[in-house]
Amino acid sequence: MKSKWLAIMLIIVLAIVPGIFTWIVNTDVTAKAASASMATQNWQASFSVALKKNKITEEYVYITTEKGRKVPATIELLEDQKTVVVKKLAPGSYQLHVKKEAFAQGGLNVASQTIPFTIIETLTAVKSEKELQQYFKKLLTTQRVEIREEESAQNATSEDKATANNESTTNNQVEGVEEGDIVVVKDGFIYTAKDQSITVVNAKDPKNLKMATSIKLKESQYISKLALYDNLLIAIGDQYIEKAGTAMVTASFYDISNPSNPTHVRDVGQEGFLQDIRITKDTLYLIGNMYPNYWMLQENNKTDLKPKTFDSMAGSEYKSLPLEKISILPNTMDGTYSLITAVDLKNGAKTTANTKGYLGGSSGLYMSENALYLTTPMYESNIDVSSEKRIMDMIWLPRSADTQIFKWNVDGTTLNFVGSTEVKGTVLNQYSMDEYKGNFRIFTTEGNTWNEKSTSYNHLFILDEHLKTLGSVKDMAPGEKIYSARFMGEKAYVVTFKQVDPLFVIDVANPKKPAVLGELKIPGFSNYLHPLDDTHLIGIGYDTEQRYDSYTKRNFTVTTNMKMSLFDVSDFRNPKEQSTVKIGGKGSSSEVQYNPKALFRNKEFNYFGFPVVLYEAGKGDEVVYQGQGAQIYEITAEKGIVLKGNIINRKNGESYENWEQVVQRVVYIDNTLYTIARNEIKSYQLNDFKPLDTLTIK
Repeated sequence: MKSKWLAIMLIIVLAIVPGIFTWIVNTDVTAKAASASMATQNWQASFSVALKKNKITEEYVYITTEKGRKVPATIELLEDQKTVVVKKLAPGSYQLHVKKEAFAQGGLNVASQTIPFTIIETLTAVKSEKELQQYFKKLLTTQRVEIREEESAQNATSEDKATANNESTTNNQVEGVEEGDIVVVKDGFIYTAKDQSITVVNAKDPKNLKMATSIKLKESQYISKLALYDNLLIAIGDQYIEKAGTAMVTASFYDISNPSNPTHVRDVGQEGFLQDIRITKDTLYLIGNMYPNYWMLQENNKTDLKPKTFDSMAGSEYKSLPLEKISILPNTMDGTYSLITAVDLKNGAKTTANTKGYLGGSSGLYMSENALYLTTPMYESNIDVSSEKRIMDMIWLPRSADTQIFKWNVDGTTLNFVGSTEVKGTVLNQYSMDEYKGNFRIFTTEGNTWNEKSTSYNHLFILDEHLKTLGSVKDMAPGEKIYSARFMGEKAYVVTFKQVDPLFVIDVANPKKPAVLGELKIPGFSNYLHPLDDTHLIGIGYDTEQRYDSYTKRNFTVTTNMKMSLFDVSDFRNPKEQSTVKIGGKGSSSEVQYNPKALFRNKEFNYFGFPVVLYEAGKGDEVVYQGQGAQIYEITAEKGIVLKGNIINRKNGESYENWEQVVQRVVYIDNTLYTIARNEIKSYQLNDFKPLDTLTIK
């Protein structure tokens, strides 16, 4: 009965908590290994049974060519005693042989293992349907139960980009690389996404806001991003295509030369779900993931496992991606496609669209003007499931992981795969990554702060253009994890947290010898960093306080009010918290804390602002709703942080905020500020925030 209950518990958890665990449940020896690895990378195989360290010799563990000839190779056993790493092999086809005597049998009837693999110099396309199906059949034979972990929402930093008009722009991470948002502004018109429609508002007369038009998309198409390119408005959304029986990421293009009468130009789509978009050098990039139903191979060998694409310029059919546009990423055995569609935006986006599919999923990305980096966590694959306690630990406690990085050089619609590598720990989000002078820089956290048996550490790795490690700073802030990061040229800043907020200043001028220059410890933490100038940073996050748990006899940390700080890093070795403000009380929050697009910036007035929902502490652990709206601050190195606009709609008998009225974005056009909610747009004078007009959106 006890075992039956445990099995039911496992099934329930696996059904409702996608994204956390991978393990092998065979009682015999099973192995997990990629079919191919780049020559610049090590290849490895992981087993469900431990190996004996003294048996990692040429007699028991060795490499042969596919014809059976032994070849010299460096073979190492990792600390987990279950993972074998093979180094220094020339391109070619090989087999790893592990004799049964090398396994620590533990009562199991193990057999010798032979695992074929290939070392490649360049990524090549899948050659046949048979090769593609063999890839997925190999996944099926491992008989895995697999759940993927999603990365946390993005915290960010950004550079302000100059614009020809005096209007708000999207808060992008990299200058010259547009990311899109739910609200965009152009030539006195505000475009805002709402479910399956785009509201276009004529804001040229801020005292008389007018609805210009509403663009209705398909009922099944939900918009998640808007972007602008010249006179093109691009709406990105996820859509379920009943005709094709699958979900699609769709980019819909509109000519807004006449904003009151947009003209539909084209739809381009790729199967699966959106990860993010980028626009740079006249090209739109759609990046997403697609999960094929490869288990259908057990019933039908003719199952089409290629992703579908759509382009209204080429017809109304949903077409399977040709084999010559599908590749298997090295050192992956994931079963998920990373899909990248590049659309040439010149001449009204009426020409080239190029989609590539890469077997090997991804959950994080960073893009410069010339390169795209995708990342994916790599979890421990072999976990002992022999005891009920270990299974319950796996259910409730997330596992440690490393990060695999893939790089492409991009030139318009052409994508050239460069290679891949691995680094210790997991990356928080895209703003923990950066490219500078051709080198890639990435912050990671290794381990978990909740695990008292092992200590978490934080690292910085600097890789060259071929993803070879140049330098690193390891083991920062033991026991803590990264909450935000910011790269600023030859300096890098990272915030870690468990009980206090250390802000580290790191010199990265010499990529081979990065070094921590200074550290500041204060209560609370910043989960969003934004540069004010070369020597000042704005941090937005939470204040915290220590409490005592009488049951566990331990102190623990809880968040209280929002907090914004101005950090002075002019003396890199002695960073200071120059100015700070508390925002609301316990329970108060802002979207800017996890989404940088919500940050309002105006250089003329030195304004920074964001939407807020305000709460105050009530009885016990209760919080009491106070109101919602936006707050605007003047932030300068001379004056610090000064509240200028407190645009708050105070509660009127409500117990919590009304979702339709919550301010989503704050933008400006010339001397007017606008707050945008789902059901209304309000205008205010920018100099004194005097209300001007309200437009209700139905």
